[in-house]
This record gives sequence, structure tokens and C-alpha cells, in this order.
Amino acid sequence: MTNNNNTIKCTASSSSTILRSSFDRSSHSSSSLQNDMLFCDVLSASRSQADHIPSDLPVRLDDSSPPLSPPSSVSPPPRSLGRSLGSSSYDDDQPLPIATVSVAAPELRTWRITSTGLVSTMGAFLDKPKTNKDNASGFGQGLKYAMASMQGWRVDMEDAHVAELSMGDTLPFSHWSFFAVFDGHAGSVAAEFAASVVMETLKESEQLQRAAALAASKAGHLCEESCRLLDEGLKAGFLALDDKIRDRLDNVLGKDRSGTTAVCSIVTPSHIVLANLGDSRAVLSRRDIDSFGTEDHKPSNEKERQRIINAGGSVMIQRINGSLAVSRALGDFEYKCNTSLSPARQQVSPEPDVYFFQRQAVDEYLIIACDGIYDVMSNDELCSFVHSRLEVAKEGALSKVCNEVLDACLQKGSRDNMTLLLVCFEGAPALHEEKAAEEEKQLAVIRSALTEIIEESLSNGDSKEELCVEYVLRTLNSTRPEAVPIEGNIRLLVRSIAEAVIEEHKGSNAPSSTESNATPASPRISAQ
Repeated sequence: MTNNNNTIKCTASSSSTILRSSFDRSSHSSSSLQNDMLFCDVLSASRSQADHIPSDLPVRLDDSSPPLSPPSSVSPPPRSLGRSLGSSSYDDDQPLPIATVSVAAPELRTWRITSTGLVSTMGAFLDKPKTNKDNASGFGQGLKYAMASMQGWRVDMEDAHVAELSMGDTLPFSHWSFFAVFDGHAGSVAAEFAASVVMETLKESEQLQRAAALAASKAGHLCEESCRLLDEGLKAGFLALDDKIRDRLDNVLGKDRSGTTAVCSIVTPSHIVLANLGDSRAVLSRRDIDSFGTEDHKPSNEKERQRIINAGGSVMIQRINGSLAVSRALGDFEYKCNTSLSPARQQVSPEPDVYFFQRQAVDEYLIIACDGIYDVMSNDELCSFVHSRLEVAKEGALSKVCNEVLDACLQKGSRDNMTLLLVCFEGAPALHEEKAAEEEKQLAVIRSALTEIIEESLSNGDSKEELCVEYVLRTLNSTRPEAVPIEGNIRLLVRSIAEAVIEEHKGSNAPSSTESNATPASPRISAQ
């Protein structure tokens, strides 16, 4: 256990190093963002962004997948085609007639490599994302928190979370807060069960009980010895949690072989304690100091790769045995079958890395989120976005900030489930009145332009039910590009703003133009 700048990291390997910020991905320029992301269908925009595909998605072994978005129209063949067929009935000014043929797109097929062979999974993604969100929030212990989760493009929601301002009624747990996010794969059972028993399982650890006894006499504050015991207790607790999940999957649900990553935090009066397993991540923002992000556990990391090989596995295409893209997780017991090795040395380890931070006045906020967020935002990008939204958020709008992060990630191309917990300390950015007023003006301009486009669409014969967010955004881009600021994070929220304006028009009592028109309009894809 080492101490560096009031930061202690306790890991299973002494070769581990603290990462000030995890891997960065280059961001789009303003012009490419406008052309490729902002006003186009999300799937089309994501086609060239392989790094945005969720890491737990099974490997695709065939090339027969359908286009990500259907073409809007059939392009006519060149006029020379008619002449090459010897047709004399067409002159240079008369185009060939086009015969439109409807062909059903093949179903999306993905494959997962298992010990019993290839397993096919149909329909990994939906035709359109589910953007409705679940929210929760609370305050106490000098903290404010909010949570948002969204299913997005995935067929099922496999995330789970825990947010408790007090871990119990007795000291020190009454002064300790607990937050966690679980990102399931191959099913939701492991994640949901882990979330339901994680706190009680951790508290059952002998080492954690000894750490709690020391802290109880200090009003919940941690000393060096209690930090050491808490580190051991969290690791032992995660191993015990993995055993409970094994029992649950084997004896209750039979063939279920789901797994889940995990990232959690215990916030005490003196310390912020982080523990992570897999590629979900916690990011701590401190004023005027680089953000800190927990280290992802990937098979390509050398320390992880060596353990996998020693356990009899292999790393192919940055995945364990060519299949699983995380090297530490709860569940995934098909990778934990070597009876000669301890649980922490299996191909997939359930032992977390643990980090300790002494609380300081410069602490701003803690972000705990699954990889659906980090697939499209680096630690610094995420902190910059959250910081800017907190400066314009009105009182009680912490959940709105979380929702905006999810909307921005969806617009940037994330195709995974997304869950985010935002925990704000007393040093969090406060409302900036001038910035908030300026954004209100920008939002008014954008909403006015969107309203004009929608009303024009309705006057041209479209019904409210046929309003399409992609059509509205493309029209905004081509006819009113000046309505959207060239710079600023508000650009990442235009899609969600458009969806809100469309829903307002659908819910209004004013009749659309087609209600008195006998000729129905051509159908369009309905709004999300």
C-alpha cells in the first residue's frame, strides 16, 4: 500500500500503477460533428466508429449483416444502361423507368464462443433506441447524488445500480455512503443479483468488520490501519459475492451463465474509497487537478494477459479465448474452471482493484458509470461536459445533468446500455447565472427553429404521428444551421431537444392538417 499525493491504491498486483486519466479517444471537430453525428441517424453515424461498439458484444464471425440504416430511396441506373440493352424506345431526355423491389433485410446474427461451441444470438440491437430513462436522486451526509439509466440500442437492459446515503443504522455505517454500478453481459441476472446483495455481503467480511470497529470510535473516519483492513475486506467481500452469484445461477436459474462488471465507492467522512472490476469506471474530479479514473481490466493489459495465459486461456482479438472483452468480472464461471488455482488467478478474476483518496476541499464530484459512457467519452471529456452542465443546472436539476450525459453519449454513437451515478461534494461547480441565461437564449433559438420545421411538415400533409426526429434534424442542418452554436456542449443535446419538441407537438390539442384531409400522408419512421 503506497501513498502518493494523499492517494492510496491497494491492488492484487504490486506492478499496478495509478492512472490519472484512462485511455482517450480523439474527439470530432466541430464541422465533422455537425456533418457526421448531430443531424444524422445514430446508426449511420456509428458505422465508421468501430470503437463505439460495446466491448461485451459477442464477436461477429460472418459478413452477412444488413446495412445499419436502410437507404432513403433507390438510385436510378445510368441512362447508358438502356442503350447498352439495345433499347430504341428511349431518347437522351427520357429516363429509364425504375422498378422498386422490396427486400426484407436479414436479421442481425451475432455469435458467442463458449466451451460448448458457437452460440448464436439474434437481434443484438433494436431498430431504434429506447431513450426513456429511470432516475433517482437524494441528499445527505454532505452529499448530493443523482442516477440515470437508459436501455439505448440494446435489446435488453442489463445494468443495475445501488445508491445508499447510509450503509446502516449503526456507527460507522450510518456515516458511510455506498454507490455502485453493475454492467451485465450475456444476461441481467448476475448484475441484478449482485446489486441486491452487495452491501450485506461486503459487511459480512471479517476484515471489513474490523475496519468498521476501528472507524466507529473515530466517528467514521479512517486511519491507516482501517484503510488496510478495508482494502482486504473489499477484496474478500467481492470473492464472497462471486460465490453467492455462482450458487444463485447454478441452483436457482440452472443454465444461466451471465456475468457483470462492477464499480463501487464507499464515501466516508475522511476518505473516498473506490473498487472496480472490469471496464466500468469511476472518475473523480478535483478542482484544478487532473481527473482520476480507475483502471479498466482488459485482456490486452499485460498483467491481465499473463494471468489469463497462466490459467490456461488465450487472448485473441483482445478478448479471452476470442470471446470475452473483460478480464475481471463477477459470474462468467465458464472462465473460472481451473480447480488448481485460487479464484483471483482464474482466467476471469473476481478480485477488484481498490483505491483510497483522502477527502479535500477541492473535491468536486464522483462519476460512477458503465462502459456505455466511456465508449464515446474520455475521462476528461466527461468531466468537462458534467462541469459545464452543472454550471447551468438550476436547483434540483442534478438528474437532468445525468440525463443530458446519456443523451450526449447516445448522439456521439454509444450503442450500449448506459447507467451513470453522479455524486456531488460541497466543492461541486455552482450555478453560473450568466452562462445559464446565455444558454436559455440559445435554447430558445433552437426550439423556435425546430418548431418552424415541424409546423411546415404538418402543413405539408404529415400527421403528428409521422413526425420523425431524423427528418427534423436533417432539415435543421440544411435550412437553419445558424440556429445551433458552432461550439459548446449544447450541440450534443440537439437530438434530445428535438425529441422533446416533437413530443410537445404530439401532445398538443391543436389538430394537425391531415385530420381534415382525406388523403393520408406518406408514412415515415415515428419519433423515438
